[in-house]
Amino acid sequence: MPLQPPCPICNREAGVPIAELRFGEKPHLPSAITLHGCADCDFAFTWPRDPTGYRDYYAAVANDTAQRHGQYRNLPQAEILAGLIASRPIRSVLDFGCGGGGLLHVLAERFPQVRFLGFDVNANFPSDLPNLRFSDQFPAAGHDLVILSHVVEHMADIDQIKDLFGLVGDGGLVHIETPDPKLYAARPQPHFGYYVDRLHINHFSQRAILKIAPQGFDVVAGGTYAMPYALGEFYPAQYVVLQNRRAEQAVPAAIETYLRAEAPRWAEVRAQLRDRKFFVYGFGDNFHRSLLPGGPLHGLEGNVIAVIDRNAATLAADGQARFQFVDPTEIVRIDGGLIVCTVSQFSKLDDFFRETYPRSEVRYV
Repeated sequence: MPLQPPCPICNREAGVPIAELRFGEKPHLPSAITLHGCADCDFAFTWPRDPTGYRDYYAAVANDTAQRHGQYRNLPQAEILAGLIASRPIRSVLDFGCGGGGLLHVLAERFPQVRFLGFDVNANFPSDLPNLRFSDQFPAAGHDLVILSHVVEHMADIDQIKDLFGLVGDGGLVHIETPDPKLYAARPQPHFGYYVDRLHINHFSQRAILKIAPQGFDVVAGGTYAMPYALGEFYPAQYVVLQNRRAEQAVPAAIETYLRAEAPRWAEVRAQLRDRKFFVYGFGDNFHRSLLPGGPLHGLEGNVIAVIDRNAATLAADGQARFQFVDPTEIVRIDGGLIVCTVSQFSKLDDFFRETYPRSEVRYV
């Protein structure tokens, strides 16, 4: 049995073909392709894949000029993006693969304070709005929002898709929209097998889109919708919005920072308790953490008169010889002494301490 092609995302060998397709001859494009799937990535793709051939094909054809400016029909998409722009401090938007620029024209009219740039291989046309321009020169990085609308399903090189995430600045957003393969059957088009062709070479699930996102990009929004379409009544579309959080600390470093920040706060409490004897209320995890290096009771084990606990007798019998234990009902012994409370429910305990040990000072740690 011949080897199957590798999944372009995970590089594992794909399964047997889902379909085998033949087309007429067309410059730069394959005339015979197979469609394969990767269950691990929830992804389907065509084979063979020739990035250079597809690049040359798109460079040679006009790009969606029917949607220029006022002829743009996909208003649901525009509303999704308008909500995104309105809800965040976005000042620079790049539409990579803008086609005729219809989407950007709608958005630029709505947000005159935002700069919009449309890039495509044929986007060398003028704009009639001062905050909107088009270019066929590869754009610089640093945008607050990068739109990849029905672009990545046409790109043969997955690594090139990953590189596009570098166009967004720190804290910025990448909005990726593709056809939704899981709704192909629910939205049939007039032509047989319309959704499976040699131009849509990637059939992404939302999970597959997340797999190609570089480390440090987190999902902030996503969904599906029925896209108005000239051929059929609607076209199934899905989108994912990811935020560039690579400049933020990774979780391990963030926890280390948190623990370092805790140290001076609890060192001050420890200094205030160093020369005092006290009872401890609570023998749970908070108490035992407080004894660790950096904790408020670290090194103060000898200052603990006893631990107040309603299970005092059981704890003492279990051989917890490190501390003495006292039942909360031993009021005469406890009242008047300093009580260090390590239990979390502070507000619920305030009344209890005031009523039961009225002469005691209570410190919460």
